[in-house]
Amino acid sequence: MKSPKKTLLSIATAVTMTFASGAALAEYPEKPIQVIVPWGAGGDSDLTTRIWADAVEKELGVPVVVINKTGGGGVVGTSFVARAKNDGYTLINAGVSNMMVTPNFTNTPYNFSTFTPVVKYTSVPLAVVVAKDSPFKTFDDFIAGAKNGRVTQGSWGASSSGTIMANIIANQAGYTPKYVHGKGAAESMVSVVGGHIDSAVSFPPAFGPHVKADRARALVIDQKMDAFPGVPTFADYGIKGSFGGWSGVFAPKGVPQEVVDKLTAVTAKVMKDPKVLEAYENIGALVDFRHGPEWIADLKVTYKIYTDEAARTSKKK
Repeated sequence: MKSPKKTLLSIATAVTMTFASGAALAEYPEKPIQVIVPWGAGGDSDLTTRIWADAVEKELGVPVVVINKTGGGGVVGTSFVARAKNDGYTLINAGVSNMMVTPNFTNTPYNFSTFTPVVKYTSVPLAVVVAKDSPFKTFDDFIAGAKNGRVTQGSWGASSSGTIMANIIANQAGYTPKYVHGKGAAESMVSVVGGHIDSAVSFPPAFGPHVKADRARALVIDQKMDAFPGVPTFADYGIKGSFGGWSGVFAPKGVPQEVVDKLTAVTAKVMKDPKVLEAYENIGALVDFRHGPEWIADLKVTYKIYTDEAARTSKKK
């Protein structure tokens, strides 16, 4: 049986711990937060993250600064955050490329377990895009041209999600792309509309403005979107699989749960803001807010699929 003195001490300790936890939550954030986007400005990762950052900083009361740290197919910026202090003030824009594909298909100083997933805010379907004056009017035209070996295709790194998904598509359609890799989907689109390459695999936030300005055409896309009426899907051509990307934020592993909870709570709030929803719609991104154990379990399953695929194709260097 505990003595009255020990009981009082236990109660005091519990009260102190509760107060300390509440104080830590109330204190975060006390200074600006930086979010590293490991891709170039103007791409889907950059645009979707800037919309999120602009929205949540109003709720957090401190600047949420988006920084583009490019290089190595997303490895440079992602590695920077992997080495950062796990205090919630340095976050990484996470997506299928830098978190699922690259760690499995090339050597990186990090992997999925290096980070703590915080939230996912959007999804984007992949498309094959050409310039407005391209001779390829349909995806059938494109396939025929590519089979003749004269089609270049922009992507964002040999081991990026764009290239891995493009390879799967090309393999099923029976052609071999000649890749031209840029710093991101936005850079590839500049090369497409400038006539420097024949096509690009891209996401709506990167190719949407060019299509709406009648500088480019989407030949085929992963799923039908009202913003791009009449564009057929990969499934319409008998190509099996799901080809898309997503955007969210991860923190270095070991970040306090209070930080994750705070960022999740403010994200949940801003994702109901009509202005935020409109901003995502305007760039062609689909709102897909997810967080928590079920989402993280799905991420782990997907990561394992890419791990198995890398082992199967023996492409890990």
